[in-house]
Amino acid sequence: MDTRIAGLLASQGHVAVSEHPRLRWALSQLKASGELRAPLPGIYLPPGYSTTDWLKAVSAWSRPQGVLHAGSAASIWLPELTSPVAQLAHPSLRSRRNVEVTRRRIPSGFVMDLPGLRVAAPAYAAAELAATDDGRAACEAIRLRLADSENLLIALAALQGTVGQDARRRAVLACRTNPWSYAELQLHRILIEAGITDWVGNRPLRLGDRLLWPDVRFRRRRLILEFDGRTVHNQPSQFLIDREHWNLYEAFGYHMLHFGWEHLDDPAELVGIVLQAYRRAAEY
Repeated sequence: MDTRIAGLLASQGHVAVSEHPRLRWALSQLKASGELRAPLPGIYLPPGYSTTDWLKAVSAWSRPQGVLHAGSAASIWLPELTSPVAQLAHPSLRSRRNVEVTRRRIPSGFVMDLPGLRVAAPAYAAAELAATDDGRAACEAIRLRLADSENLLIALAALQGTVGQDARRRAVLACRTNPWSYAELQLHRILIEAGITDWVGNRPLRLGDRLLWPDVRFRRRRLILEFDGRTVHNQPSQFLIDREHWNLYEAFGYHMLHFGWEHLDDPAELVGIVLQAYRRAAEY
């Protein structure tokens, strides 16, 4: 293989003829021999290319107007959303095999240029996905400090007129309570629907020389609610951290309630326990 082509494949995962026109003939020969593939016009990749290489190839093919969005954009920070089908926003290109094109221009303020990739910003991608995932990606974006409720709302406004906007609006508005997981979002919803609003979610609390972020902290009572999902809190590395935090809360006079997924299935029971604890907890 030509050393220039090998170097380009090693550095960026693909070769775009538009950027290297002098390599056109050599690339076509490598395709004919089966050493390279051309799944997109003018774009060459090696067999067995990765999903990341594919997204970079789609970005190169769709320049300068194409923007990876929705799940493809979110997969950069949420690997579980990785898919062989690239989701691309472009004003004129048509869908191709493994490229789903939406005829849309994403506002420049929500476009990010990463190495080899042109993608929708986390707030925009999370708001898009909220139409179908009920805010799951938005919660993760908030937890990772990639977005907050304010820029999620701005992204929501930019998506006005797109399919699923009603469901998207409900989910994004629910995220104004600052949930760091979908489970916390569900817990927040239960509290709000019960008329329990004297609390904040994941706001910093300084105890001595430590700064903690309780899932739910009441403003007028020393009461904290924590959601303990098994995926995170059953890990040995988290075991000691949890107990250090719990002891610290207790040392400063906070009463704590712990909930898991099963508790969310019985909102009435959960609300009853919270109200009882609220009445017994010390006031500030």
